[in-house]
Amino acid sequence: MSKRAAVRDGVSVVIPAHNAGAALDRVLPAWGALLPTLQRPFEILVVDDGSTDTTPAVLGRRKADVPNLRVLQHATRQGFGACLRTALTEVQYPLLLYAGVDYPYTPADIRPMLERIELRDEIFGKHPDLISGMRAGSERPLVVKWLGRIWKLFWRLFAGLPMTEPMPWYGWRAWWHRLRDRGIYGVPLADVNSAFKLWRTAFLRRFPIQSDGDFVHTELVAKATFLTSIMDEVPLSWKAEPLPPLFLVPHDRHRVFYHPQFTHESAPAAAEAPAPVASGESSSSPVPAT
Repeated sequence: MSKRAAVRDGVSVVIPAHNAGAALDRVLPAWGALLPTLQRPFEILVVDDGSTDTTPAVLGRRKADVPNLRVLQHATRQGFGACLRTALTEVQYPLLLYAGVDYPYTPADIRPMLERIELRDEIFGKHPDLISGMRAGSERPLVVKWLGRIWKLFWRLFAGLPMTEPMPWYGWRAWWHRLRDRGIYGVPLADVNSAFKLWRTAFLRRFPIQSDGDFVHTELVAKATFLTSIMDEVPLSWKAEPLPPLFLVPHDRHRVFYHPQFTHESAPAAAEAPAPVASGESSSSPVPAT
């Protein structure tokens, strides 16, 4: 990697939120305190994903004391991927960090990610399109430790491969998801479902986001892999909080696997989707079909 670029690109922090009033009341002031210290333009976009709790009230109150905070709204819950589609029509800056409101991170974790995405790859001569935050993981079960050692020793003896460090352990379910997504979609990341990722906005606008729910994390990384993007993972600050459950929308996985889209289809102007609804207004747009 070569030295960092001199120009500091602005960053848009996108926070999808559904019934997360208490969490937003904690995290928004933290973002509001950190972002001005980065010495680059910034904005915070919260997509209220059909919340029915105190979320709208918290956002209305926090707009008075959190700098550059804007709120977009869905009339009903549509999912993380749908929130990203809405936000992409509004973001103003070349870098986009999406952060799940209940994902275990600290806002300061964005610092090393911003440094990494500004490094130009020495071989390919281009900057990364994605830097993904990676949780530290937990203690690996004994059977997993021994099977992993045997597997690596086999490849060391018969193929000369190095004895690399094991991937973080997030539990059996996450292990199965990672194994499947790596085999089917070629996803190389250890923590593919991380809801704390820094992207180049222009890259995300190259193709449609097809997933409505949390499968969007796999979809975007799979498309970045297919398009031979430079990507990397950086560790997040350790936190003991468990991961929130995934909100998986039926047919997202099927749609992305069987009908992947890498270009935007042109459509008549009359068929374009309505613009996102500003805070305090209502929307009559239906939930995307799944």
